[in-house]
Amino acid sequence: MSEHDHIVRLLPLAGTGDIAPDEIRRVQEHLASCTECRRVSEEYAFLGTTLRGLPTPQPSAELLAQVRVMVAPRLAQKQARNGDALVLAPLVAASWIVALATLPWVRAAGAWILTGWHLPGGSFAHALAIYSVLGFLLASVAALAVGRRASAIGRVQ
Repeated sequence: MSEHDHIVRLLPLAGTGDIAPDEIRRVQEHLASCTECRRVSEEYAFLGTTLRGLPTPQPSAELLAQVRVMVAPRLAQKQARNGDALVLAPLVAASWIVALATLPWVRAAGAWILTGWHLPGGSFAHALAIYSVLGFLLASVAALAVGRRASAIGRVQ
């Protein structure tokens, strides 16, 4: 492709100022010696100036209302997901704390079951019952929180 052909392809962009500075310099050097390209460039520049002077179309109020109606459920879902994380994060943290705090009891239970140990006073039975009840309560609270959140945002009827 010749330099002239390359410049001809750049003229529409040069007329609106949408090319790189080094390309603008090349176009200007070519325009100094080529009257045909200079005439076309002036037409593109006039067209660009005229187009910039036109008012920007504005959407109607009805269209904006329709878009808002269409977007609202998606925004609500996104906010609900963020809210779910805020509700569930403390519950997950509490579950981990309980699990880690009771890990020695669970290990002792495993050892007792596997080796037939007997812990006097029934302390293991009490610890296992408390552990089970606490785990059940945390799981219930988590399930209720998720259910309420899902119902609040319309995921579940």
